[in-house]
Amino acid sequence: MPTVSEQFKSYRDFASASLAEIYGDKLSAAYKVTANTLESGVWINESKKGVIEFSWKPMPWDAQLSPTNAIASGDFNGDGVLEFILAQNQHSNQVETGLWSGNVGCYLEWKDGEFQVVDPKDSGIVLPSDTRSIQLIDIDGDKLDDLIIGQNDDELLFFRNNKKK
Repeated sequence: MPTVSEQFKSYRDFASASLAEIYGDKLSAAYKVTANTLESGVWINESKKGVIEFSWKPMPWDAQLSPTNAIASGDFNGDGVLEFILAQNQHSNQVETGLWSGNVGCYLEWKDGEFQVVDPKDSGIVLPSDTRSIQLIDIDGDKLDDLIIGQNDDELLFFRNNKKK
């Protein structure tokens, strides 16, 4: 919104303004929607023979801190269970919204019926930029899933899986 800098002379004035003060008459004509929940999660297929059933499992708090732009799943630690790696953050927002940089990516393991966050110092996965894509690739021909990660306005990242099969 180019008029924000003209309408508000300081960040404090903008931060304390109501939506009506920011958008004026345009607010009453805006399309309105309602959401019951905004958490990220997955639907787990718990169907049994002839009975379709899914349960909702929210991601842990750490995974809720930034928008998720891409997810890779694979058995990255060699335990026979799929893990998730989330590409997060968003730096291309409108000026009045600001950057959404609440996380350095998120590595999730499934344990005891829920997702557990693996600390970046243990997983080696650190994605602090505006990460947009994750692709599985075998970079070194060892038949393990490695990662190539695309970031907005930044370099490609490669993560080599050093776990043994």
